[in-house]
Amino acid sequence: MILAEWLFVETVDDLRRRIDDPEPRTRYELLGIAPLLRKLLLDGAPLLETVRVARPEVPVEFRIRPWTELEDKFAAEGLERYLGLGDQRLIGDPGDPAITNLEELKMTVVGIAQGEHLTFRSVVRYYAHVEGGVHFGTAKDPGESTLSSMAPILLGHSTGQIQTLAHLGQITVDALEPMRRSILARPTIHTLLHRKDDRGLFMNHWTTKYFESQAANPVHNHDVAASTRAGAREAH
Repeated sequence: MILAEWLFVETVDDLRRRIDDPEPRTRYELLGIAPLLRKLLLDGAPLLETVRVARPEVPVEFRIRPWTELEDKFAAEGLERYLGLGDQRLIGDPGDPAITNLEELKMTVVGIAQGEHLTFRSVVRYYAHVEGGVHFGTAKDPGESTLSSMAPILLGHSTGQIQTLAHLGQITVDALEPMRRSILARPTIHTLLHRKDDRGLFMNHWTTKYFESQAANPVHNHDVAASTRAGAREAH
Protein backbone atom coordinates (compact mmCIF):
# COMPACT_ATOMS: atom_id res chain seq x y z
CA MET A 1 0.00 0.00 0.00
CA ILE A 2 2.93 2.36 0.63
CA LEU A 3 3.96 2.22 -3.03
CA ALA A 4 0.36 2.57 -4.26
CA GLU A 5 -0.19 5.67 -2.11
CA TRP A 6 3.02 7.27 -3.38
CA LEU A 7 2.02 6.58 -6.99
CA PHE A 8 -1.50 7.90 -6.41
CA VAL A 9 -0.30 11.23 -5.00
CA GLU A 10 2.32 11.70 -7.74
CA THR A 11 -0.21 10.84 -10.47
CA VAL A 12 -2.81 13.29 -9.15
CA ASP A 13 -0.13 15.98 -8.93
CA ASP A 14 1.00 15.25 -12.50
CA LEU A 15 -2.60 15.43 -13.68
CA ARG A 16 -3.09 18.76 -11.88
CA ARG A 17 -0.05 20.24 -13.64
CA ARG A 18 -1.24 19.13 -17.08
CA ILE A 19 -4.77 20.52 -16.74
CA ASP A 20 -3.66 23.93 -15.54
CA ASP A 21 -4.54 26.53 -18.21
CA PRO A 22 -5.07 24.01 -21.06
CA GLU A 23 -5.62 26.45 -23.93
CA PRO A 24 -1.96 27.35 -24.60
CA ARG A 25 -0.74 23.78 -24.10
CA THR A 26 0.38 21.66 -27.02
CA ARG A 27 -1.59 18.70 -28.28
CA TYR A 28 1.18 16.41 -27.01
CA GLU A 29 0.97 17.84 -23.48
CA LEU A 30 -2.80 17.40 -23.43
CA LEU A 31 -2.51 13.88 -24.83
CA GLY A 32 -0.50 12.97 -21.74
CA ILE A 33 -3.63 13.41 -19.62
CA ALA A 34 -5.22 10.27 -21.07
CA PRO A 35 -2.84 7.68 -19.55
CA LEU A 36 -3.09 9.39 -16.16
CA LEU A 37 -6.89 9.16 -16.21
CA ARG A 38 -6.68 5.56 -17.39
CA LYS A 39 -4.29 4.64 -14.57
CA LEU A 40 -6.37 6.33 -11.89
CA LEU A 41 -9.87 5.35 -13.00
CA LEU A 42 -10.13 2.94 -15.92
CA ASP A 43 -7.54 0.18 -15.66
CA GLY A 44 -8.63 -3.31 -14.68
CA ALA A 45 -7.48 -2.47 -11.15
CA PRO A 46 -7.77 1.34 -11.01
CA LEU A 47 -5.28 3.02 -8.73
CA LEU A 48 -8.11 4.84 -6.98
CA GLU A 49 -9.74 1.56 -5.96
CA THR A 50 -6.40 0.22 -4.71
CA VAL A 51 -5.81 3.08 -2.26
CA ARG A 52 -9.50 3.30 -1.41
CA VAL A 53 -9.41 -0.13 0.23
CA ALA A 54 -7.52 1.29 3.20
CA ARG A 55 -9.56 4.53 3.31
CA PRO A 56 -13.22 3.68 2.63
CA GLU A 57 -14.37 6.62 4.75
CA VAL A 58 -12.79 9.24 2.43
CA PRO A 59 -15.39 10.73 0.07
CA VAL A 60 -14.74 10.51 -3.67
CA GLU A 61 -17.31 12.59 -5.53
CA PHE A 62 -17.18 13.31 -9.25
CA ARG A 63 -19.20 16.38 -10.17
CA ILE A 64 -19.74 16.25 -13.91
CA ARG A 65 -22.46 17.74 -16.09
CA PRO A 66 -23.28 15.23 -18.84
CA TRP A 67 -23.58 16.30 -22.45
CA THR A 68 -27.27 16.86 -23.19
CA GLU A 69 -29.26 17.97 -26.19
CA LEU A 70 -30.34 21.00 -24.21
CA GLU A 71 -26.74 22.26 -24.41
CA ASP A 72 -26.44 21.52 -28.11
CA LYS A 73 -27.78 24.25 -30.38
CA PHE A 74 -27.54 21.92 -33.35
CA ALA A 75 -30.00 19.50 -31.75
CA ALA A 76 -32.27 22.38 -30.82
CA GLU A 77 -32.45 23.28 -34.49
CA GLY A 78 -33.10 19.71 -35.56
CA LEU A 79 -29.64 19.22 -37.04
CA GLU A 80 -27.22 16.36 -36.42
CA ARG A 81 -23.84 17.44 -35.10
CA TYR A 82 -20.96 15.68 -36.85
CA LEU A 83 -18.76 15.89 -33.77
CA GLY A 84 -19.11 17.58 -30.42
CA LEU A 85 -17.13 17.23 -27.21
CA GLY A 86 -18.01 18.90 -23.94
CA ASP A 87 -16.10 22.00 -22.93
CA GLN A 88 -15.53 23.48 -19.48
CA ARG A 89 -19.28 23.28 -18.87
CA LEU A 90 -18.72 19.60 -18.12
CA ILE A 91 -17.10 20.63 -14.83
CA GLY A 92 -19.74 20.62 -12.11
CA ASP A 93 -20.08 23.01 -9.20
CA PRO A 94 -19.72 21.92 -5.56
CA GLY A 95 -23.49 21.95 -5.14
CA ASP A 96 -24.20 19.74 -8.16
CA PRO A 97 -25.17 16.07 -7.70
CA ALA A 98 -22.12 13.83 -7.36
CA ILE A 99 -21.23 10.50 -8.93
CA THR A 100 -19.53 8.17 -6.46
CA ASN A 101 -19.47 5.00 -8.56
CA LEU A 102 -16.71 4.54 -11.14
CA GLU A 103 -18.90 2.51 -13.47
CA GLU A 104 -21.44 5.33 -13.61
CA LEU A 105 -18.68 7.85 -14.25
CA LYS A 106 -17.26 5.76 -17.11
CA MET A 107 -20.64 5.70 -18.83
CA THR A 108 -21.37 9.42 -18.45
CA VAL A 109 -21.88 10.98 -21.89
CA VAL A 110 -19.44 13.81 -22.60
CA GLY A 111 -19.90 14.23 -26.36
CA ILE A 112 -21.31 12.93 -29.61
CA ALA A 113 -19.87 11.74 -32.92
CA GLN A 114 -22.18 11.16 -35.89
CA GLY A 115 -25.02 10.18 -33.60
CA GLU A 116 -22.83 7.95 -31.37
CA HIS A 117 -22.53 8.94 -27.73
CA LEU A 118 -19.00 9.49 -26.48
CA THR A 119 -18.61 8.55 -22.83
CA PHE A 120 -15.98 9.44 -20.27
CA ARG A 121 -14.45 6.01 -20.80
CA SER A 122 -14.58 6.06 -24.60
CA VAL A 123 -12.96 9.49 -24.88
CA VAL A 124 -10.11 8.59 -22.51
CA ARG A 125 -9.68 5.24 -24.23
CA TYR A 126 -9.54 6.85 -27.67
CA TYR A 127 -6.80 9.30 -26.74
CA ALA A 128 -4.89 6.64 -24.80
CA HIS A 129 -5.10 3.80 -27.33
CA VAL A 130 -5.73 5.35 -30.74
CA GLU A 131 -4.00 8.76 -30.81
CA GLY A 132 -1.03 7.55 -28.81
CA GLY A 133 -1.38 8.60 -25.17
CA VAL A 134 -0.30 5.05 -24.27
CA HIS A 135 0.17 3.51 -27.70
CA PHE A 136 -0.81 4.41 -31.26
CA GLY A 137 -3.60 2.24 -32.60
CA THR A 138 -6.57 1.87 -34.93
CA ALA A 139 -10.03 3.32 -34.36
CA LYS A 140 -12.44 0.50 -33.57
CA ASP A 141 -15.15 1.55 -31.14
CA PRO A 142 -18.20 3.68 -32.08
CA GLY A 143 -17.27 7.32 -32.60
CA GLU A 144 -13.52 6.70 -32.74
CA SER A 145 -13.30 6.86 -36.53
CA THR A 146 -14.92 10.31 -36.44
CA LEU A 147 -12.48 11.56 -33.82
CA SER A 148 -9.60 10.03 -35.76
CA SER A 149 -10.65 11.63 -39.04
CA MET A 150 -10.71 15.09 -37.45
CA ALA A 151 -7.34 14.84 -35.68
CA PRO A 152 -5.10 15.39 -38.76
CA ILE A 153 -7.23 18.35 -39.81
CA LEU A 154 -6.89 20.05 -36.43
CA LEU A 155 -3.25 19.09 -35.84
CA GLY A 156 -1.01 22.14 -35.73
CA HIS A 157 -3.67 24.83 -35.47
CA SER A 158 -6.30 23.81 -32.89
CA THR A 159 -6.43 21.83 -29.64
CA GLY A 160 -10.09 22.59 -28.99
CA GLN A 161 -11.17 18.98 -29.38
CA ILE A 162 -8.51 17.38 -27.17
CA GLN A 163 -8.93 20.03 -24.48
CA THR A 164 -11.87 17.93 -23.32
CA LEU A 165 -9.27 15.74 -21.60
CA ALA A 166 -8.28 18.71 -19.43
CA HIS A 167 -11.88 19.22 -18.35
CA LEU A 168 -12.26 15.54 -17.50
CA GLY A 169 -8.96 15.85 -15.65
CA GLN A 170 -10.23 18.80 -13.62
CA ILE A 171 -13.31 16.82 -12.60
CA THR A 172 -11.03 13.97 -11.55
CA VAL A 173 -8.58 16.12 -9.58
CA ASP A 174 -11.44 17.76 -7.69
CA ALA A 175 -12.88 14.34 -6.83
CA LEU A 176 -9.57 12.82 -5.74
CA GLU A 177 -8.26 15.74 -3.68
CA PRO A 178 -9.77 14.46 -0.39
CA MET A 179 -8.05 11.10 -0.94
CA ARG A 180 -4.75 12.81 -1.76
CA ARG A 181 -4.95 14.92 1.38
CA SER A 182 -5.85 11.90 3.50
CA ILE A 183 -2.79 10.01 2.26
CA LEU A 184 -0.47 12.94 2.93
CA ALA A 185 -1.94 13.49 6.39
CA ARG A 186 -2.02 9.82 7.42
CA PRO A 187 0.29 7.80 5.17
CA THR A 188 0.69 4.08 5.48
CA ILE A 189 4.00 3.33 7.22
CA HIS A 190 6.16 0.42 8.27
CA THR A 191 6.29 0.80 12.04
CA LEU A 192 9.83 -0.59 12.33
CA LEU A 193 11.28 1.53 9.52
CA HIS A 194 9.48 4.84 9.71
CA ARG A 195 10.05 6.75 12.94
CA LYS A 196 9.15 10.39 13.47
CA ASP A 197 11.85 13.02 13.32
CA ASP A 198 11.92 16.22 15.36
CA ARG A 199 9.51 17.80 12.90
CA GLY A 200 6.91 15.09 13.42
CA LEU A 201 7.54 13.60 9.97
CA PHE A 202 8.63 10.09 9.17
CA MET A 203 12.29 9.37 8.58
CA ASN A 204 13.04 7.41 5.39
CA HIS A 205 9.43 7.77 4.23
CA TRP A 206 8.45 9.12 0.83
CA THR A 207 6.14 11.78 2.32
CA THR A 208 9.02 13.58 4.03
CA LYS A 209 10.92 13.97 0.76
CA TYR A 210 7.67 14.92 -0.91
CA PHE A 211 6.98 17.76 1.53
CA GLU A 212 10.56 19.02 1.25
CA SER A 213 10.40 19.01 -2.55
CA GLN A 214 7.04 20.73 -2.66
CA ALA A 215 8.12 23.39 -0.16
CA ALA A 216 11.12 24.17 -2.37
CA ASN A 217 8.83 24.69 -5.38
CA PRO A 218 5.64 26.20 -3.96
CA VAL A 219 4.21 27.74 -7.14
CA HIS A 220 1.42 25.18 -7.51
CA ASN A 221 1.57 23.81 -3.98
CA HIS A 222 -0.30 26.22 -1.75
CA ASP A 223 -1.42 23.41 0.55
CA VAL A 224 2.03 22.03 1.39
CA ALA A 225 2.34 23.75 4.75
CA ALA A 226 -1.13 22.63 5.80
CA SER A 227 -0.44 19.08 4.65
CA THR A 228 2.87 19.04 6.51
CA ARG A 229 1.23 20.17 9.72
CA ALA A 230 -1.52 17.62 9.26
CA GLY A 231 1.02 14.91 8.56
CA ALA A 232 2.91 15.69 11.73
CA ARG A 233 -0.29 15.74 13.76
CA GLU A 234 -2.23 12.82 12.27
CA ALA A 235 0.27 10.40 10.79
CA HIS A 236 0.32 6.84 12.08
